[in-house]
Amino acid sequence: MPRTTLPTLLFLLRAALATPFSKILNTNDPVEGPPAEPGSTEFWSKMLISTGLVLAGGVFAGLTLGLMGLDELHLRVLATSSDDEKEKHNAQKVLKLMGKGRHWVLVVLLLGNVIINESLPIFLDSALGGGIAAIAISTTAIVIFGEIIPQALSVRYGLSIGALCSPVVLGMMYLFAPIAWPIAKLLDYVLGANEEHTYKKAELKSFLQFHRTGEEPLRDDEIAILNGVLELNTKNVEEIMTPMKDAVTLSSDIILDHAAVDKLLLSGYSRFPIHEPGNPLAFHGLLLIKKLINYDPNQALPVSSFALSVLPEADPTINCFQALDYFQTGRAHLLLISNTPGQAGGAIGVITLEDIIEEIISEEIVDETDRYEDNTKKRKVKRHTTADIMRGIVERTRRQTKDTVTERTPLLGHIEEEEPPEPGMVSPRPQSVQASSYGTNGAISESPRNT
Repeated sequence: MPRTTLPTLLFLLRAALATPFSKILNTNDPVEGPPAEPGSTEFWSKMLISTGLVLAGGVFAGLTLGLMGLDELHLRVLATSSDDEKEKHNAQKVLKLMGKGRHWVLVVLLLGNVIINESLPIFLDSALGGGIAAIAISTTAIVIFGEIIPQALSVRYGLSIGALCSPVVLGMMYLFAPIAWPIAKLLDYVLGANEEHTYKKAELKSFLQFHRTGEEPLRDDEIAILNGVLELNTKNVEEIMTPMKDAVTLSSDIILDHAAVDKLLLSGYSRFPIHEPGNPLAFHGLLLIKKLINYDPNQALPVSSFALSVLPEADPTINCFQALDYFQTGRAHLLLISNTPGQAGGAIGVITLEDIIEEIISEEIVDETDRYEDNTKKRKVKRHTTADIMRGIVERTRRQTKDTVTERTPLLGHIEEEEPPEPGMVSPRPQSVQASSYGTNGAISESPRNT
């Protein structure tokens, strides 16, 4: 039964049971005697009892809608992380009550409501004597004060009212336990004890869009990052890798003279996959640019004379979270994507930590040495800023002297700033990521370290 029709059916059932219509329609019931004299003590006492029953019925009706309408997942969130201490305390009290059994609470509330609504006509009939007046008064009182107002308040303040009345409800649960508990257990058996609800990833992404406005709206950047994280586990590294044709790779027999070193530095990359001479798809190590800090290009040594770092190879079907987990081990920040990991000839691209971070934030990352925003499309870097970005940030330029190291002194003496790298010497800069766990299924293999 749809949840939207349940309150309506309950309302009609209560209204029917609580009005003197049943007395009128049931002609076999004996007349209980004349009504109380208006203005007498008996009259006012019965009217007072009737008023109390109407209000009590309203409390039960409101609690039924208010407590049953609270989402357990939302309650758990409020109970653990709400900034409002009162709201947090109320959520904890309601969770404790509902933890006794959701169906148990429901049966007790409905049972109490039925008892009250069945008792109401007894006092109204004896006070008013039945007839049109009794019908009009009882129906109006029940509809307005027993249903509409309590349920409207419970929809708006369900958590606060539920927490306030939780001790009373708990006491009634134990009071009516001989009747209510078996019925609740039967409902648990037929319908299931717990109705836990969690959001799917697609639902969470839509949920985030609704928080662009409100009391504490999320920024577009925050929503983009959260969406990026949610998509990371379903995105394979092959989708975001830099193809080999756009990657900077070096042959192990290349001589690192001034011209070669200049081009490496100008490329803006910090890691270069090294392949065997004459076989551009047979890789055996990784050259880190920091290894050249103390190197004198006048020595003109080949790449093979340097200690190479490990170059792990990964299957193109692993997801970005798995790649991120590997990067977080600190063993390497660049993966060679290969159709045959651990064997030569299968390389199809490379992926770095920066690539994964860019997927998370849904934007390209550029630093001081990058020439292109995108290695594949070769878009030139545009380092534009805005007033919002620069708020609270100050950039100070240092005046250069004749002793200042620039791109035209020692190591960088022959660099032309806009000179593109030569074919075969284009490698993507390590790019960032974040991920989940990686297994030992052989999806990532590490080539031996050359020394």
